[in-house]
Amino acid sequence: MPVAKKEFTIGLLVTALLEDKYNKTGHMRGEARKVAERYAAKLKDLGRVVHPGFFEYEQEAVKAARALKAEDVDVVVVIELAYQKGLVPMRALLELDAPIIVWNAQLVDEFPESADFDLIMMNSGMAGLPELTSSLVRSHRRFWLVTGAIDNPSAEERLGELLAAARAVARLANARVGIIGHPYEGMTDLMQDDYAVLETFGATCWPIDHDDVTAAYGTIDDKAARGLIQEQKDLGRSVEVEEPMMLRSARLALALEKVVREGGFDAVAEFDQVWLSEEKIGIIPFFGTSRLVENHVPFTCEADVLRALAMLVLEELAGHSTFLEHYILDYKRNLMFNSHDGHGNPSLADRKHKVRIVPTIYYKGVHGFGASFNYSYRPGEVTLVSVGSVGDGCFQFISSEGQFVEMKPRDIAAPQTFFQWGGGGIVEFSERWLCAAPSHHHTAAYARLNRKIALVAEMLGLAHVKV
Repeated sequence: MPVAKKEFTIGLLVTALLEDKYNKTGHMRGEARKVAERYAAKLKDLGRVVHPGFFEYEQEAVKAARALKAEDVDVVVVIELAYQKGLVPMRALLELDAPIIVWNAQLVDEFPESADFDLIMMNSGMAGLPELTSSLVRSHRRFWLVTGAIDNPSAEERLGELLAAARAVARLANARVGIIGHPYEGMTDLMQDDYAVLETFGATCWPIDHDDVTAAYGTIDDKAARGLIQEQKDLGRSVEVEEPMMLRSARLALALEKVVREGGFDAVAEFDQVWLSEEKIGIIPFFGTSRLVENHVPFTCEADVLRALAMLVLEELAGHSTFLEHYILDYKRNLMFNSHDGHGNPSLADRKHKVRIVPTIYYKGVHGFGASFNYSYRPGEVTLVSVGSVGDGCFQFISSEGQFVEMKPRDIAAPQTFFQWGGGGIVEFSERWLCAAPSHHHTAAYARLNRKIALVAEMLGLAHVKV
C-alpha cells in the first residue's frame, strides 16, 4: 500500500557518438535505434521501462533526462553502444537522483574475423565508458557496473540483482509504516529516531491510535469472523481454540486488516499488549498479525520499526518474510533455536507437520489468551536479516545465510525453527552476530540473499555486515 501507487520503473539511456565534424558514421543511426530497442526489450520483464530512444547530442540528453524525471524513475540504466563524449550522458545523469547502473554491454561475445567497422560501432561502449565512470566519480555519484553481452547469463544475473536491490530501495522510499502503541519499555534496540528513518530510508512513520482498531473491531460481526475461521480450516489448519475466544481473535484480525487497508499502510510496528486491559478486546492479536504477514503486510512485535523495514526489503527480494528472534543455542546439534511468541508467517510452515491454531500461553488479557499459531518452518536455505542502530542516527544492515532444518514443532504456541549457520559452528555464529550491532529481533526469508542485501545497503549509503 505505497504512499504513491506506482510500479517499479527503470529509466534507460542509450547513447553513442556517430557523427560530428570529425566522425562520419551517421549511416548507423537506424541500426543504433534498433539496438537500443533490443536493450529496452531485455529490461521489460524486470520493471516498466521508460526509454526516450537512442540519443547522440547534448540537447537530446537533456530531453531524455527530463522524460525520465517526468516518469519518476526508480533506477537508471546507461548503455553506450560506442564511444561517446562524457559530457553528453553526464548532462542527463546530473539531472537525475536515482541509482545509476552502467551496463558495459555488447551484442556480440567475440570479435570475429569477419568483423567490419559497423560491427564495432554497435559493440564498443568500452571505448567511452572510462570517461563516463571517471566523471561519475568526480561528481561523487555512486554507480554500479554490469559487464557482459546482452544474453550473457552472468551479466543477466548481475543486472537482475541490481534491479532487485533498486526495487527494494524504491519500496522503502515509498513506504508508510504505522505504529500502534509504543516500543516495549526499556528495549534500547528499538529506540531509533523516526526522522532519521525518513532521512535514511525515505519511509514515513505514522501513529495509529489503538482506539481506531477498537472502533474497527466493533464493526466486525460474528458472520465475518466465522468466515475467516472457516478459511483457516479450508487451508488444512487445525483450530484448537474455544469458539468464543476464536471469534474474538478473528474479529480482531479483520479489524487490523480494515485499519491497515483504510490507512494505506505498507507495514505496521505494533505493541501487542496494548489491548490486553481493554474491555472491548482484551486479548493478544497474534492470530491477526500473523495473518497479515502471510498476506505480505509486515507486522512486527513490540513496535519494532526497523524490522518492519527489513521485512519490506525481503518482500521485494524474496516475495515473503517472517519475524523471529534467537532463543536457545543447541550445542549438541550445532543449531540455533528461533521463534517469537505466537507471531510469524504461517504460509511458510512445513506441510509435513500440522499448522495448529491454539491459545497463546504468553500474555493474558481481561478476556483471556487470544489465538496463536503453533508450527515449524519448512526446511530450506534462508537468510536472516536485521537493521542495526549504530549511533548518531546511523543504521547498518546485518545478514547471514544458512538453512532452516526440519523439526517437529514443540508445543509452545509459537512459530519455530532451528537455524543452521552456513559459515560454521553455532558458537562462532552467535559471537559474530552479537558483534554486528543487531536487534534482539530479526527477519528471515528463503533464499541466499547476502549479495542482494549488500546491494540494498550500498544504494542507501549504509554499511552491511555479513555474518
